[in-house]
Parts: sequence; C-alpha cells; structure tokens
Amino acid sequence: MTDIGFKLKRLRKEHGYSQMQIAEYLKIDQSNLSKIENNKRNLNLTLLDKICFLYNCTPEYLLGQSDEYERQKIMFKSGNDMDLNAIAKINKLASHLNLLRKHTTPQEDKLPKSNINIRRQLGIDEYGAINLFTILPQKIKNLTIVSFPMKRSVSGCFFNKNSDFIILINSRHSRGRQNFTLAHELYHLLNKDENFYICSEGFENKIEEKADEFASNLLMTPHGLYDFIESNNIDKWTIEEIIKCEQYFQIDHHQLIRRLYSEKLIDGSQFAEFSFNITQKANSLGYDTELYESPENKQYYSIGHMIPLTERLWNAEKIGNGKRKDILLDLYKEKLIYKSLCD
Repeated sequence: MTDIGFKLKRLRKEHGYSQMQIAEYLKIDQSNLSKIENNKRNLNLTLLDKICFLYNCTPEYLLGQSDEYERQKIMFKSGNDMDLNAIAKINKLASHLNLLRKHTTPQEDKLPKSNINIRRQLGIDEYGAINLFTILPQKIKNLTIVSFPMKRSVSGCFFNKNSDFIILINSRHSRGRQNFTLAHELYHLLNKDENFYICSEGFENKIEEKADEFASNLLMTPHGLYDFIESNNIDKWTIEEIIKCEQYFQIDHHQLIRRLYSEKLIDGSQFAEFSFNITQKANSLGYDTELYESPENKQYYSIGHMIPLTERLWNAEKIGNGKRKDILLDLYKEKLIYKSLCD
C-alpha cells in the first residue's frame, strides 16, 4: 500500500505524461497529485478506477497485490494535447469486450482490401455520396463506433484486438469532419493496424498521410470528382461550386479544397480565398449548414456489434444485469436500460 504513489509516478513517466495532464484527467489539483505520488495523500476509489482505465491495469496491480500488467501500445499521439479521456474510454470498452468474448468468439469476417476499389467491395457506386456511419456496421461484423466529445486536436481513435474493432469519433467536430475521420480510421482497420491509434489533426507521418489519402478518395472518388466537374461545366472553381461539391459528397470543406489543390484544380490564392467563412457562405447560398456543424443530437452516440452482443449475452444469462448496465452506459445506450426496466 505504501508504494502505490511511487508506482503511479513510474507509470506516468513510462507513458510520457506530465503531472499537469494526469491532474487534468483526474480533475484534481496538480499539488494533490504530487502528494498522492509521494504517498502523502491517499487515493480514493473513484480516482483508482480512472487510473486503472487510463493505464489499462487492475486495482490489484496498483495496490501491489499482483505483478500482472500488459501495457497498451499506443501508436500515434497528438503531442502535448493528448486526450487521456479518449485513452481511458477505449481501454474501458476493450475491457468490456474481453468479458463478452469469454462467452463468445468473433465471427470470421473477410474484410475488403484498401488497395483496390473499396466502394465496389462495399457494394456502392463510384459517383455519389456515401454514409459510412450506416454502411460500415452492416459490412464489418465486429465493428463498434462510439462518438463523444474529445479535445479539439484529436479527430478519432482506432482499436483492434483479436478481430474486434472499436472506432472513436470526436463529436465536437463538424459532421463533414466526422465523415472524413471515420473514413480515415477505416484505413487503419482494413490494414489491421495493431492495437491503439490516436489520430489528430495536423499530425504528420507516412501512415497518417496514406490514411488521409484513402479517406479522401473513398468519400469522393476520382471518377466521382471529374464526373461532377463535367456535369456542372466547371472551368474555374468558385466558392459556389466548392460548396455545391462538398454538399453533394458530404465531405469536409478543408479536405475538399486540399484535394482540389493537390490535383492542381485550384491554385494557392484560391485555396486561401476558399478557406474562411464557409458556414456563412453556405447559408447565404441556401444550403443546409449541418455539414459544417457538430450534430447536437449525437454528442454521445454509438452503433455497432457491441450493443446486440451485450443484449444477446444478457438474454442468455451469460452476463448479469449489472454488467449489462455498465456496458450500455459506456455505450451511451441509457434508453435501452430504461426500456428494459419498463418492460
């Protein structure tokens, strides 16, 4: 017991977190955290639970009653603005999955290949908009998508273990940005990138660049883009045509103009001109502005296989009502709990 503070300090340093980051995550003063790490203040049960989910460990490990610990591999970070709540959230969902998989195993799923025509594999044409939030849970058996507010710098996260997939989406972002993020995280899924990816805006490396390129071409294929140009007789892009195009494909505004610039369809001055006041301009042109805003009714939201899997195992009496409630609450499915209480 007397060593718990020193263990917390060691874990924090091994993961590269500052005292300020941990204190912000725990919602306590940094001075209090310092006292806990130096065994001058006790750790209450609420903080103990939060720390366990952050570091993917058991209370027994922190309390010195077990030496078993498997550190989570986090592949990409968002620099100093790391969102520890997102890490804890995905660890908690992964813990629920581990419990559920003690009673059932994932169905084998033949995933599409990311290096050939992905739209054809998903059974959709190359020319129109697609709703990945509707399509992917139907096409990928073991996928769960969870949206909740994260730090602005974080766009999304991907977790893969034993062919179970979890994607987190930052619900603070606009609907267009969320569409792009889901397509980006799909790249990691299809390539079976291992363990835990945290993807942030502006974070650059070759894999993230490939994921962005994949996402852009999935949401708006080259055939679809040039068909749109031909159909609308576009010789020189204007803001009206930019907005019409992104509304048609439901693609993030910034990603659209980046794509047009990379294909030399607009120049640097146009890129700068088209970068600002887009919501106001879309509104003045008579378009719905939902593409540029965060959906208020989906701030806390989930879809995918963990929900029916939980219900199936509960109905089969493989898990208790308390565990079912814990899982559904973490998936923001309070209405399912309320409905079962009323039935």
